[in-house]
Amino acid sequence: MKKYRLSDETRLWHGEYNGEKFGVTLRQLIALRDFSDVPSGARGGWVEDETALSQEGLCWIYDENSVVFAGARIRDNARLTQPCVVSHGASISGNAWLDAAQVSHHAQISDNVTVQQSMVRGECRIFGNARILHNSTVIAAQGMTPDAKTLLQIYDNATVMHSRVVHQAQIYGNAMVSHAFVEHRAEIFDNALLEGNEVNDVWVCDCARVYGDARLLAGMEEDAIPTLRYGSQVAGRAVIEGNCVLRQHVRVGGEARLSGGPIMLDDGVVIEGRARISGNVLIEHQVEITDDAVIEALEKESIHLRGAKVVNGETRITRTPLLGAL
Repeated sequence: MKKYRLSDETRLWHGEYNGEKFGVTLRQLIALRDFSDVPSGARGGWVEDETALSQEGLCWIYDENSVVFAGARIRDNARLTQPCVVSHGASISGNAWLDAAQVSHHAQISDNVTVQQSMVRGECRIFGNARILHNSTVIAAQGMTPDAKTLLQIYDNATVMHSRVVHQAQIYGNAMVSHAFVEHRAEIFDNALLEGNEVNDVWVCDCARVYGDARLLAGMEEDAIPTLRYGSQVAGRAVIEGNCVLRQHVRVGGEARLSGGPIMLDDGVVIEGRARISGNVLIEHQVEITDDAVIEALEKESIHLRGAKVVNGETRITRTPLLGAL
């Protein structure tokens, strides 16, 4: 037995994509029987045809200002509340909940996912218990890395808030991403935390990875933006805070802490142990800093470490060493 019918009256819905305007004729949902919390006779959202909303399961489009068209599908027990726009081959299934959301262009939303006040566009998979919240934007685009067919994915218990995730990024595990920009083939996973603010985002780009219990924290000052690029990794219980840039294949792990800045690490630098780096510091070309070593540039001073060397033990550096001193 069908659970809904389509209204006789129609509505012309106007939209725009890639600068081209279009219109689509929609008809309203009318419940034929009681199911879930939907009473018989209740009016729901507007759809292009009956393929948009399954007659099976408890799925429903609650808000009368929601629209589903252009081959999009709502099925199983999925729910749409507040005004939503779902279009262009998007698939919403399982127990997914869309609330004031826009989902389009073959995005797949399933399982127990929540998408709230956010947009998801492009061929991607969001599944598990993932949450996309608070004006986040997810835009999938394949072919941005050598792994041309890799899909953007957000899954497990990952949460994305106030953030922009694009291209082929991967966010999973218990990762928490807030006020951040994650792009290309970057990966955020395990219990990693990216925490920006209203002034500065955290940036993780290219093929960089943040995992373990690592934390990247933006500051409120100008340019206090932690940035990872070109295969750099932050793992363990490491903390990167403020104006810190990790470029070519830098690795920070253990309980290392970088703060303040501007700090620039480049070209195979490794920071491990309980090392501490702060102030205006440039470290490049195969330098390894570990144990309880401290690199601390005093106010109005700067430090430059360069070349293959190891700084370990309880070494403390507060100025650029003389040539050959390390």
